[in-house]
Amino acid sequence: MTKNVKLLVYRNPGNGDIRYERYELPISKGMSVLEALFYIQDHFDSTLAFRYACRGAICGSCGMTIDKVPMLACRVQVSTLKTAKKSINIPEFEFGDHSYWDKENEILIEPLPNMKVLKDLVVDMEPFWKFYREIEPYLVREWNDVAPESKQSPTQMKVIERLVYCILCGLCWACPVSNKNPSYLGPAQLAKADRFINDSRITKEKQQKVVSRIIKEDGVPACEKFFICNRVCPKNIMPGTAIKDIRDKWIKNE
Repeated sequence: MTKNVKLLVYRNPGNGDIRYERYELPISKGMSVLEALFYIQDHFDSTLAFRYACRGAICGSCGMTIDKVPMLACRVQVSTLKTAKKSINIPEFEFGDHSYWDKENEILIEPLPNMKVLKDLVVDMEPFWKFYREIEPYLVREWNDVAPESKQSPTQMKVIERLVYCILCGLCWACPVSNKNPSYLGPAQLAKADRFINDSRITKEKQQKVVSRIIKEDGVPACEKFFICNRVCPKNIMPGTAIKDIRDKWIKNE
């Protein structure tokens, strides 16, 4: 006998007309929340909007709030979601009236928090990318750069390895500081900055330029050490720990 799953999905056409819609669908083996959303599109409502790309937890496109926790939809299994261990001490995000949500038997699907909703589960990521561009996340080299200048030893790589794996999914913007301070650079951006200022291939000039940006009031000093970013990060990047690293190395007498 086929087992069904019930989803309560946030719907918003972009004009502020917020509602929640229920869908019941059969569970297939290994079905992810992303696949469940595809099923809704194919069988119930083709207008349901959400982002996705790789379907393998690499691109970061399918970030959304699932049962009140920011997650990657492609990484969450429908059959084990209710019993799986979830991040703790996450803020209560409010998107609309979901008071009739059956927590035990329904999966609640909502957009990422602290971002403007464009439609349904699609949020405006432009502020995220704007702040990302501000920390200049790239190496600056002359056109005729040749080895050994571009080489890096395994030991040097180890220093930044964890930070390299950030997929820029935006889940860390669940941080309460991002909610109340629209100028805050954000955990992902500061973690990427830490990755580049610790890269052995970076020039001193570029390093100082990045540092001068992230130590401004809307950068590292704005972090209030909630460490929500560490709890929700799907790749264990530990952005909060990276911010602490910057604070310890570059901000004196805080």
